Amino acid sequence: MAGRLEEVRAAGAELIFIGNGRPDQAADFARREVPGCTVLTDPSLRAYQALRMVRGVRATLGPASIAAGVGAALRGRRQTRLEGDAWQQGGLLLLGPGGRVLFLQRNRNAGDRPDLDGALAVLVPRREGARRRPEVS
Repeated sequence: MAGRLEEVRAAGAELIFIGNGRPDQAADFARREVPGCTVLTDPSLRAYQALRMVRGVRATLGPASIAAGVGAALRGRRQTRLEGDAWQQGGLLLLGPGGRVLFLQRNRNAGDRPDLDGALAVLVPRREGARRRPEVS
């Protein structure tokens, strides 16, 4: 996602990452993985709970997660560090003015990836001039 930072900013948005590790881990992640982006941390998991994000062993170690991990390894990518709650899954949240939820994706398992295209489609007008309706579940 950090590789698409300019595209996100051109759409009038900012990337903010929220992890659940310690503050020093969040600072290290910011320097290492997403320079120029804000990285926050919520070790209490309250934000994840409020958004009803998935948490569980099966979500982390289930068949879909294992398949995604094998696919990533075959593409030359690997898990380098585990920081925070290993069982907590993330997602992608797009907030508009007044804190209105415009887009919410809850990852079902560790293999899910953020749907940045879906989130950007909410911000960027379609050719017909209409905006995509948010899909909040």
